[in-house]
Amino acid sequence: MPNTIALTDEQRDKVAKDASGEYMLSDEELEAIATRLNRFINLPFRTEEQEQIILVKIVKRIDGFLYQVLPNEIYQLVKVAHDGISPAEADEMTERLTKIANRYVDFPILSEYMEEKLLQFVISLIVRAMVRGESLSTVTA
Repeated sequence: MPNTIALTDEQRDKVAKDASGEYMLSDEELEAIATRLNRFINLPFRTEEQEQIILVKIVKRIDGFLYQVLPNEIYQLVKVAHDGISPAEADEMTERLTKIANRYVDFPILSEYMEEKLLQFVISLIVRAMVRGESLSTVTA
């Protein structure tokens, strides 16, 4: 019979707090990802400034999705350069998360093809920042 591992009250409080949050990325990190994305995407009939606002909102929505589906112990690796996953694990995680996100995150202003490419691009940037030795600042530069 396996040993039972009980959480402390402090650990239970942390789990509850983690589960009640909505986002992992700061406003500056969201904007950096949106800026990188804005180099590769063009929304018709919008100025660059309008595009940037829309893309920040899109990136924030993806951040919220990732916050919901990934345990914080994994997602917080995006903030910790000295620890992390391997590049191969990042590739696998990006592929799985993109497929899942494409089913649950919808952007009606984009075609399904463009939506999938956008999700893959943003998720790939975020997951690559989880690789040991990387950070959002290195992958969004």
